[in-house]
Amino acid sequence: MGRASDHKDEKFKIKPVTTETVSSQVARQLKKLLTSGEVSPGERIPSERELATRFGVGRPAVREALRELKAQGLLISGRGPRGTIVAAVPGGEVGATLRNLAGSGAERLVELMELRVAVEVQAAGLAARRATLDEIRRMARIQVDLRESDHAESDVAFHRLVAESAHNVLLKRLAMELVGLLHEHMPRILDVLYTQPGGAGAVQRQHDVVLEAIRRGDESSARRAMRQHLDYVTIGLAQLAGSIPPIRLVIADLDGTLLAGPRHLSRRTRNVVATVREAGAEVVLASARAPRLMRLYHEELQLSAPVIACNGALLWDMLANVPMSRIPLSPTLAREAVAVAREAGAIANVECDDEWFADRITEAVLHNIQQYGIAPPHQVGGVDDVLTGDRPIDKVFLDMRELPPATQETLRTALSRSLGAHVNLNESVRGMIDVTSLEASKAAMAQQLARMLGVPAEQVLAIGDGDNDVALLRWAGVGVAMGNASPAAKGAADAVTSSDLRDGAAEAMQRWVLERPANRLEQH
Repeated sequence: MGRASDHKDEKFKIKPVTTETVSSQVARQLKKLLTSGEVSPGERIPSERELATRFGVGRPAVREALRELKAQGLLISGRGPRGTIVAAVPGGEVGATLRNLAGSGAERLVELMELRVAVEVQAAGLAARRATLDEIRRMARIQVDLRESDHAESDVAFHRLVAESAHNVLLKRLAMELVGLLHEHMPRILDVLYTQPGGAGAVQRQHDVVLEAIRRGDESSARRAMRQHLDYVTIGLAQLAGSIPPIRLVIADLDGTLLAGPRHLSRRTRNVVATVREAGAEVVLASARAPRLMRLYHEELQLSAPVIACNGALLWDMLANVPMSRIPLSPTLAREAVAVAREAGAIANVECDDEWFADRITEAVLHNIQQYGIAPPHQVGGVDDVLTGDRPIDKVFLDMRELPPATQETLRTALSRSLGAHVNLNESVRGMIDVTSLEASKAAMAQQLARMLGVPAEQVLAIGDGDNDVALLRWAGVGVAMGNASPAAKGAADAVTSSDLRDGAAEAMQRWVLERPANRLEQH
């Protein structure tokens, strides 16, 4: 009996009742006022002196009460004449929980910004659907101007209005808790982000794009614009806080990226790749080419990693000369693509386990063999055997370069209509259409490889120039488009480097792998 009683005593540990302190009484009354909804976010509360007079207590008690409310996320310390302001629409303990998780500095910066993306991207989409004319006019009046001292307040005001325009009380509350947390813990870093050359202007231009999408009622564009804006802020703050993780994996396209011309790998590119590998980062080639057409450059760069080939259909071990992973094309879809191409007069080709099967050889093909220094097809006339056999089909490529322009365009349209929803169609080389599985892409295979190596996307640098690089550039932690890249590739990238003729890929690796971004905080 005694042991059972002792066990209960251990479970129900109760502290003696104590008299509530003066500061706790002040905090309780203030919190009740703040949570009543009568005070708006951003509104300044009375000074310590005035509060002490109204409560009839000493200033130390008021100071302790304010400190407690700030820890709960209800108040934010202002600077200068701003005083102490209300952090967000009060209520509940969300702010306190977030602050406890976030800590007191920048250690959770990226996670905080990822949460902001999840909340504010949705808010922007809802705002595009629900914003009133008055709310849109108010957004348009907010300008993040470096010439003004309240650029941080203007930024907060814009995001608050977007959240309000979503007309979702819970979403607005969470959005403003996150914005308040960021501005409370990292005011100095934010100041540097705004005041660095082009900083305030870039933020304002991004706000303008968000606003225009909301004005048009375009939900998808509003979400995309808000995501791009917050991605810009995340990268900028991470650089300034010195919390950017090192790049451990570089995935680079070949033609138009690493190569300047059909076969040229510059001395600078070779040297930078060697230095990157010495620094501990792995370099992986990714191309529409088959593995055998990448081998020369893989060996010249002295790489050991597998290559991503056939537009992401193959992950190929170059040392063992075997596939590590593949995403094959359905034989049924492959046969349909070949039938459509042949009907228009195009030449069908199939890639299977790094072997090339062709309908026939033309002068254009012979020219390519000579120009690129590649071996001829493994078999001419064996396409149908592969299509009806049991070997995996990595890629079908259709050569229509000998067809009249009008016929080429008709074939493109026919392929798009009949197969566009079921396969990937890429034309990296004009007149040559690659057909791969809908699930195959450089991004999909890069993600597989990164997981094998235990490297998160945030520590991957991708460099490319074509439309077939778009998904890869978006997926990687840092996506860099070449100066000669397509508009779609540039739009998907985080940054644009020089062209292939000016060693843009080497420049990107130098900047993002070998040179950590300067911590501008040390300069302020």
